[in-house]
Amino acid sequence: MAYQIFTDSSSGLSKELRAEYNIPYFRMGIVIDGVEKHADLDWEEYTNDEFYGWVANPKIKRNTSLISTTEIIEKVTPYLKEGKDILYLACTDALSGSRNIFELVKKDLEEQFPGRKLISVNSCRAEMALGMIVIEACKLQRQGKSIEEVVAWVEENKQKFNQVGSVETLTYLKAFGRVSGAAAFFGNLMSLKPMIMADIHGNNYVYKKTKGTKNSLEESILYIKERMIEGVTDCVYVCQASCSEKQKYLMKQIEEQLHIKAYPSFIGPLVGLCCGPGMFGCYFFGKEVTEEAK
Repeated sequence: MAYQIFTDSSSGLSKELRAEYNIPYFRMGIVIDGVEKHADLDWEEYTNDEFYGWVANPKIKRNTSLISTTEIIEKVTPYLKEGKDILYLACTDALSGSRNIFELVKKDLEEQFPGRKLISVNSCRAEMALGMIVIEACKLQRQGKSIEEVVAWVEENKQKFNQVGSVETLTYLKAFGRVSGAAAFFGNLMSLKPMIMADIHGNNYVYKKTKGTKNSLEESILYIKERMIEGVTDCVYVCQASCSEKQKYLMKQIEEQLHIKAYPSFIGPLVGLCCGPGMFGCYFFGKEVTEEAK
């Protein structure tokens, strides 16, 4: 049976990758001084510079919002009318309730379109870790795998999609309640950089702290080296939020030291809003994640 794969704004997939693999996405939201805007992966509603201007301005209140029911209904209905089922590979439940919105909407849609399936999967990942899962799912679909076979593959392999990265300052994480004011103050004072990975539930887990930007970049290379699988890990997506020099450095070291391909990409608006400019992340398929955040 034919089916369409969806993801959401947290996937970090570029317009080019979404076009190549025919991946529509549900737009989450960002709220700037009470005005809601789409978490737009193509940066068409606002520029990258404009966005990080909002983020850097302490006088501007900002937040995120979930996918709307209208967004889901309008996006999936044309495919349901064509007789296609829907597979939604969603942002980790640990960081977003958007999959719950989909589950509420699907009951009405299944009644309206009897015989159609609407399936959502908690990817336990976000940004390009989720994006890579979606790409692999689309490849399996092109190989003729059924929707059930793709779901089974994702459930079996999602813990093998790794991420590692850090932020330039703890100020933005403090604003979203991710760290305390005291921790942010002393962390910034001492130039501490939290090394962040995704745990088994998709939580952002600080597994180590380094001092200074250079050390955070080197620690990321070491993490990839320890977690990659020789002959299996064939690429790393290096994403950045207004820190292209960090991205260039990481890509060069990954290709020269680890001899695998590195692809550049941008951190999406949702993560950018919480982490601020200077944040970077590396995403790759490797050894299975077993850590669980305390």
